[in-house]
Amino acid sequence: MTLADIEQNKTYLIDKINTSDGVLRERFVTLGICDGACVRLLERSIDRATIAIIVDNTRIALRMSEAREISIRELV
Repeated sequence: MTLADIEQNKTYLIDKINTSDGVLRERFVTLGICDGACVRLLERSIDRATIAIIVDNTRIALRMSEAREISIRELV
């Protein structure tokens, strides 16, 4: 499951960043998007091209192509 599959009103744990793009990986880490971080969906854009998430009290907007690079699992 990737961040692109995230659902409203659930909390997820980031398992792995699956990109080989070093610049993108560094950007994720700078924003707090790293292995073990908790994430929740705030909203999706109307055309579903972007999502707004919250990671450790920080709001972040991501393109869906970026969200597909992040593996997550639901916290129970």
